[in-house]
Amino acid sequence: MRTATRDRRVISEEEKEDLRRFWGRVVFAVGMLAGMFPMAVPPLAVSNLGEHTARLEVLALVAFLVSVLPASILAFWHRREATAWLLLAGVAAMALVLTEQHVLAGRGTAPDYGSDYLFLIPLALGIFGIVTEWMGWPPPLLRPRDRRRAQQDLES
Repeated sequence: MRTATRDRRVISEEEKEDLRRFWGRVVFAVGMLAGMFPMAVPPLAVSNLGEHTARLEVLALVAFLVSVLPASILAFWHRREATAWLLLAGVAAMALVLTEQHVLAGRGTAPDYGSDYLFLIPLALGIFGIVTEWMGWPPPLLRPRDRRRAQQDLES
């Protein structure tokens, strides 16, 4: 008969660091995938501009396009800089979307909420970057000079 208590495995600091690196890689890889979404949307939106098209929404999508994918890639080595970039892009996209909704409401046009909430993705990635930086998580990937330094520390 089994007892109610189980032997719990103690996780070492090295394993915790590896796990944190793993989750950082997963989150920013999802950010890379999300950053690829608007590569098709802005060309379609620009080609279909009309009287009731949200031009500022197109600008927000372009800001999303030039920010989320490159910043998510940059976050693998330079999380702090990528976090600032993502937060700035999220705030800019949110301002453009809110301004567009205000303009549409002023014209009496019903708002189109199709991709209005995409600014949440860079904001969420930026907040994740801030929290992990604040908690002292290691970067998802080590820079080559840091990797060499770690190798030298192990050898000595």
